[in-house]
Amino acid sequence: MSSLIGENNCYGGDQEVTESVKIRLYPTDKQKCKINQNIGNRGFIWNKMLGKIKHENVKPTMKNLNNILKELQIDYPFLKDSESSSRQQVFIDLIRAYNKHKKEGAGFPKFKSRKNPNSSFRIQANNNNIRLNVRKNRIHVPTIGKIKFRTSKEYKQKIHESEINNMTIKYENGIYYGILNINTKHTPMKHCFEAIGIDIGIKRPLTCSDGLKIEELDLTKEEKNIKYYQREMDKKEYGSNHFLIAQQKYWKAVNKKINKKNDYYHKITNNIVKNNQVIAIETLNIKGWFKNSRWAHKLQRIALYEIIRQLKYKSKRNKREIIQVGRFFPSSQKCSNCGYQYYDLELGEEDWICPECGKHHDRDLNASINIKNEGLRLILEEIIKTIFVRDCHGLRCAGIGSTILTFHSSKNMLINRESPTS
Repeated sequence: MSSLIGENNCYGGDQEVTESVKIRLYPTDKQKCKINQNIGNRGFIWNKMLGKIKHENVKPTMKNLNNILKELQIDYPFLKDSESSSRQQVFIDLIRAYNKHKKEGAGFPKFKSRKNPNSSFRIQANNNNIRLNVRKNRIHVPTIGKIKFRTSKEYKQKIHESEINNMTIKYENGIYYGILNINTKHTPMKHCFEAIGIDIGIKRPLTCSDGLKIEELDLTKEEKNIKYYQREMDKKEYGSNHFLIAQQKYWKAVNKKINKKNDYYHKITNNIVKNNQVIAIETLNIKGWFKNSRWAHKLQRIALYEIIRQLKYKSKRNKREIIQVGRFFPSSQKCSNCGYQYYDLELGEEDWICPECGKHHDRDLNASINIKNEGLRLILEEIIKTIFVRDCHGLRCAGIGSTILTFHSSKNMLINRESPTS
């Protein structure tokens, strides 16, 4: 309870957070060769280690994989040309991927392919080996040198004032990016006193309990361009100049689609988190939805998981309460006015009238209101559990002790009154 009414929560005190900042890199041809060599060496080490795990039943532990790395560096001297921490990071990532497969049911780690257009490697920051020159817009990276970069003034200042943990250099759709993991200070958004319920769907991504309806972003033009340049690439001889020109245009269309979608989702989630203290959402089985062949393509296009991910991390960072109601909670069938459950509601029905109270409901809006009410109920249950665990002195200091004491005393009085008559 104290965290809910604390001064820092109301006025937004600074807090230490770990944040990732993405910058655009402009390496020279020589630097591109070094970056590509680091990426290639990472894929080579990954495939060799994964082959040992998969075919020779080597247990993926730090000790075993470190020994394999030492042997590989002796057998293949070109591996020493890449940055040392990037080589060690390979088996750390491999162990993490393997544990995710074993404990969380994720797929078994896959071999790296040269045909994959998105490749990366990570360098750990030690002894100021990753340095930023703000005035010249250069970032010093070990084994590669000073690379020209571009980002906003705000992010540039943030990186300059923060401690860098590591840097991931990524080649994505023909563009080089640097993703800097930094320790920085973040000022949470101001405390507010609003709650919202969000119904997540396929036809309409978000429907909010306050009446706001977020429609699917129109990406028809971008998808049309992507298909056009894919056909142009198929007509050209692979590796020719005409093929490379078409490939550059294809990558540009893909990046435009990705950036437009990310910008749209960030604006939506920022607005929701900024204006609401409590955010209630559904617990969805998105993996199960993908098994439906009619839904899979649209689900991939609207990226519901990304919306939920952004809501979660932004709520945590800004001290908002986000709660997920149960997967089988009948949010669409329940009347938000009287509580009647309409079992005959079909999947395609967009609106219905409650047989009990006669209230006309928009299906998604009604569901979002029910999700909000259920979320508030779950929070209230959690608060009540916390209250009964605490001592009376602590409750009185929190400003709610007198109410609880009155409740207990009135309960005892009722027992005392009933006992003589019985």
